[in-house]
Amino acid sequence: MSIYSQVDKDVMMRDGFTQSVIESGEQPRKWPIRKKNGGQRIIHHPTMKVKLIQYWLLTKFFLKLPQHPSSYAFVKNRSIKDNALRHAQSGNKYFVKVDLKDFFPSIKYSDFERCFNDYRDLIDFPIGNDAELLFMIKESCFLSVSEALPIGFPSSPAIANFVARELDELVISELAKFEKFNPVYTRYADDLIISVSGKNLSKLIIKMIGKCTKNCKSNFKVNPDKTKVCSSSGGSMIATGLKICHDQHVTLHKKQKDSIRLKLSLFAKGKLKQEEYNKLSGFIAYAKSIDEQFYTKLNRKFFKQLRSLESLHLL
Repeated sequence: MSIYSQVDKDVMMRDGFTQSVIESGEQPRKWPIRKKNGGQRIIHHPTMKVKLIQYWLLTKFFLKLPQHPSSYAFVKNRSIKDNALRHAQSGNKYFVKVDLKDFFPSIKYSDFERCFNDYRDLIDFPIGNDAELLFMIKESCFLSVSEALPIGFPSSPAIANFVARELDELVISELAKFEKFNPVYTRYADDLIISVSGKNLSKLIIKMIGKCTKNCKSNFKVNPDKTKVCSSSGGSMIATGLKICHDQHVTLHKKQKDSIRLKLSLFAKGKLKQEEYNKLSGFIAYAKSIDEQFYTKLNRKFFKQLRSLESLHLL
C-alpha cells in the first residue's frame, strides 16, 4: 500500500485526499512575534489539511525515530526535570551553557534527508517506499521556497531533534578528552549544557563545542551572546529554567515560587481575576511535577485554596 493511501485510511478521509493536499502546495500563514532582544521571530501555521498530515507523520513516524541519549526535549518519558537531574546527580559543579542560533530555521530539508539515509538501518517504517515518504515530508513539513524547518509546525520539534543527533554524537565523542573530569552533556532543543567536576575548563569546552558545530554537516551555529559559564560550588545553577542546588536538589527558580505564592494569596483574598485561574492551576501542576517538597509546603499553607481549585476541576 502506498503511504498516501495509508494516510487517507488512518485519518478517515476520501481516497486521494493526501496526494491532493501534497500536490496543491498549500502555503502556511505566518506572523512575527517580538523576541526579548528586540528582534523578530517568524511563526508559521499550516492549514488544517496539512496539519492533519503532519500529525499523522508525527505519531506514525517522527516520534519513532532513534533519539540520542543526551537529548531531553520532544522525547517520550524525558522531561525538562530529567535534563536538570542528569547534571545534578553527577555531582558536577562547573557548567557551560550554549544556545544554538536560529535552531529550527537553520535546519533544511537536505539535512533531514541526509540524516534519514545515514540512520536508515535504525528506522523501522514499513509503509510505502522511502522516496514517497521523503517527498511527503518535504512538501508538508518544510517551507516550499527556502526548504527550511519552520517554527510553529507540529512536526518541527521532532524533526529538529532527529537532525541534531549528529551534533550530539560529535559532542559526546569530543568529551572523551575530558573523561577524568566526569563530563555530562545534555541538549534540550537548542540549549546545550556540559557539566564537569574540574575548574578552569570553560574555554576549552566552548572551543570544543564550536569545533563540533563546524564539523557538523547541518548548519548549526553557536549564539555567543547566550553562552554562559557558571558554577554551583557556592550556591546553585540554572539549567533550562530549573535551579540545581548545591545539595543536588532540583527545584523552581525563586521568582517562579514567589509568583505562585503571590497568586495563591490573591486567590485566597478573592482578588485574583477569574481568567487567571487556569494559568495559576498550570503553574501549580508544573511546580508539583518539578519539586514535590515545594508543593507540600504550598499545600500546608494554602490547603483551602488548592482544594478550591480542585473543586473547580482545575487541579
